[in-house]
Amino acid sequence: MFTRQSLRQLANATSYTRGQSYYNNGSVTKLRREGDTFHAVVQGSRSYRVTLRLAPAGPECTCTCPYDWDGICKHSVALGLAVLDGYQATDLQPAPPALAPAAASELATEVKAAWAERKKGDKLRFLKQALAKSDDLARQFLGYGRQPVAASDEDLLADLPARLTETLETLEFDEELWENSESYYEDDEGEGLQEAADELLRETLAPFVTELLRVARAGQLTTALRYWTTANVAIYQLDEPASDDYGTFGHYGTDVLRRWYDDLATAGWPTVLLAAVLPPAELKAALKWLGQHLANPADTWDGFEDSWRPLLLTLAADPAAAPLLNEALAKALLSPDTRAHLHLQLARTLPNDAAWAQAAETLLPTDPAVAQQLLHFYLTQADRPRLLRAATTAFTTWPDRFGGFVLGTFTAAQAPDLFRAALRHRALANSSREDFARLRPLLTPAAIQAFVREAVAAAQKRRGSVAFAAELLATETDTAALREFVMGLEWLFISPAQEMETALALLAAADPTALMVALETRSRAYLNGHAGAKRGGPLYGAIGRWLALAHADGPRLMEPALRLAQELREEFPTLNMLKDALRQQKLLVDKAVVAKEPAKRGRKPNPK
Repeated sequence: MFTRQSLRQLANATSYTRGQSYYNNGSVTKLRREGDTFHAVVQGSRSYRVTLRLAPAGPECTCTCPYDWDGICKHSVALGLAVLDGYQATDLQPAPPALAPAAASELATEVKAAWAERKKGDKLRFLKQALAKSDDLARQFLGYGRQPVAASDEDLLADLPARLTETLETLEFDEELWENSESYYEDDEGEGLQEAADELLRETLAPFVTELLRVARAGQLTTALRYWTTANVAIYQLDEPASDDYGTFGHYGTDVLRRWYDDLATAGWPTVLLAAVLPPAELKAALKWLGQHLANPADTWDGFEDSWRPLLLTLAADPAAAPLLNEALAKALLSPDTRAHLHLQLARTLPNDAAWAQAAETLLPTDPAVAQQLLHFYLTQADRPRLLRAATTAFTTWPDRFGGFVLGTFTAAQAPDLFRAALRHRALANSSREDFARLRPLLTPAAIQAFVREAVAAAQKRRGSVAFAAELLATETDTAALREFVMGLEWLFISPAQEMETALALLAAADPTALMVALETRSRAYLNGHAGAKRGGPLYGAIGRWLALAHADGPRLMEPALRLAQELREEFPTLNMLKDALRQQKLLVDKAVVAKEPAKRGRKPNPK
C-alpha cells in the first residue's frame, strides 16, 4: 500500500521536506501513468526525469539526478506526493507478482516439441544461419568443447589490476573538469560536481565494462568470474585520484566501485551470463573455481557478499548451473540470508513447491518481496491456516505494504484481530474517513479514544491530516479538545492550506468566540512576523480565507469578521496586497462605492 507514511519512510528528513516544497511549488510536470509506473519531469536545479513504480515489495523510485545518499531524492518525493494527490488509494495497489515456483514456459515446451520432430538437416541449417547472424553465438560455438581459459585471456587477467590502477589514479577531478562539464552553469553546484565526476568515471570504466561483457558473451564463464573479481579488488584498493579539488570522494576505491557496479548493471551484467551457451566442462570449471574462491577469498572489498549475490542468483536461475550449484558452494562463506535466497531461486529453477515454500518461510520476516510471493502461493493453494499465519507476520513487519492484502483477503469474521489492525492502520495512514466509519463498530470506546489521540499526534507532527484529526475531535470528543488542538497548530504552515481551513471551520461551528479571538490575535501576529511569517501574497491570501470562513459561518461571526477586516486595513494601510485579498473575499466595501449608493428608508449609509 502506497501512502504518505510509506513515502516518508523512503526518504531522509531533508529530502522529504525539500520534495514537499518542490511539489507545493508546482515543480512536478508531465505526470503520466503506464500500468504500475508513473513518469514525470521535476524541475530542480535542472529538469530531471523521475519514475515511480508500484512494486509488490514497495514503491521503487529512479531519478536522473546524481543524488546517491540516504534514501530517495527530493525529486522522487515530489513525484510521490503528486501521485498520492492525483490518484485514489484504491488505484495505487501494485499488480500481484508472478507466483513461484514457475513451471516451464510455453515457449520452452514448444521448442522442445519442435526439436524432437525436426529433421537433423533442418537443425543444422538453422544452426549455421544463427552462427552467421550472431557474433556472440559464433564465439560461444568456437569455445564449445575447448579448454575453459585461453592464453590470451590469462594475459588479459594478468595485467588487469595494473591497467585499472594506472587509469583511475591518474584522473583529475579539478576546476578544469568542472568548468568544462555540462553541469557548470547549473544552480546546484553540489549535484553538478557529482554529475561531472560520475560522467568522467563512466567514460573511464567503459572499456573495462566492454571487455568483461565480451568475455561473458563468448561463453568463457571462468574467465568472466575471475575478471570481475580481479577488477573489484583492484578498484577497491585504489588510493586516490591525481586530484580531487572539491572533495568529491570519501574513500576513492569504494566510490569508484559503486560506479563500476552501476555501469555493469546498466550494460546487462550479470544476466548476460545466462545468454551464453556454456560447454559442460566450462560450467563445471567455473563453478568449481567459484566455490573455492568463496570458501577462502584471497581479498575482499566493501560489501563483498552483497556484490556477489546478484551473480549467484543469476547462476541459480540457469537450468544448467542450478543442479550443480549447491554442491559447488557447499563450503562457501555465505550468510544464512544469502543461502536462503539461493535455495529459493534454485527451487524456482528446478520446480519444487515444497522446497520453495520452505525457503520462503525462512525469508518471510526479512524480505517483503518474498513475503508477497508466499502469500499469493498459499492463496492459490487454498491453505488458509498458513495464509493467515504468513499474513499476520507480513503485516506486523510491513503494515504499509501488506495492509491492503489483508483487507482484500480476509473479513472481520475470518480474522478479527488482523482485519481490525489492518483497517486501523490504513485509516490512520490515509486519514480515511470511510475506513474509520468501517472501523468504529469494531472498536471499544477506549480504543476509539486511542485512535483519536494517535491521529492528533500524527497531525501535530505534520505526519497526518489536520482535517482528519479535527473531524475526529469534533465527533468523538468535546469542544475543549478540538479548541486545544486547533490553537496548538501554527496555522500558516499547515500544508495544504485546505487542511487548516477545514479545522477552523469545525472550530467555528463548535466555539465561534474562541475562533474569533484567535483570528484577531493570529492575523496581527503573522503580519508582524510571528513564527518567521513573511509578508506577501500567500500570507494575505490565507488571512483573507480565514476571515471569509468565519464570515460565512453565520450571524455570530459575520459582523466580527467584517470589523476585523476593516481594522487590519486601517492598521496596515501600506499593504495594498492585503487590502486586495480582503476585497477579493468581499470583506471590505470601498467607501467611494458606499457614498454613491442611495440610502434606504430608515437606514443610514454604511460609514465603512
